[in-house]
Amino acid sequence: MTSQAPQALELEPELEAPKVLEEKLNGPEQPRVNYRITDDALGTGGAKTKYARNVEAIRTLRRIEEKGRLATSEEQEILAQYVGWGGLPQAFDERNEAWSKEYAELKGLLSDEEYASARASTLNAHYTSPTVVKAIYGTLERMGLASGNILEPACGTGNFFGLVPESMAGAKLYGVELDG
Repeated sequence: MTSQAPQALELEPELEAPKVLEEKLNGPEQPRVNYRITDDALGTGGAKTKYARNVEAIRTLRRIEEKGRLATSEEQEILAQYVGWGGLPQAFDERNEAWSKEYAELKGLLSDEEYASARASTLNAHYTSPTVVKAIYGTLERMGLASGNILEPACGTGNFFGLVPESMAGAKLYGVELDG
């Protein structure tokens, strides 16, 4: 019995390489860029306004994920309005009549696991306003930081990354988020 050397397999002409097929399905690959927050009024408004923006951001994210693509600049602006649930525990209180509509909406919008995670975050999720973030970066600039590594150990809504000043554009950003 003689053994033959393995033969290289040739792709049939009608089969396309996976990347080409992926581009046809999802469109051309979008460049990944750090979204720059320019809205100084980010996170302002009353509790119901913040709630409505959170829900709009969740719905926007779902549409983006369903299509398997990156967010457009318009969608990034909507996503940046998300402030988390730390200041909105009333949205999870089934006995709060003033929030009954929002409570029901959230229960219908989120899976049981997502709902439980969001509700639990009301105790420990804290939103950092652009004013505070800019003050911290101002201090770092005065200390001479222009490049290097920046670690954000609790990314939350991404304000620290979205507000990186131009003077630190060369810095490498590293982030961790539990509620991702």
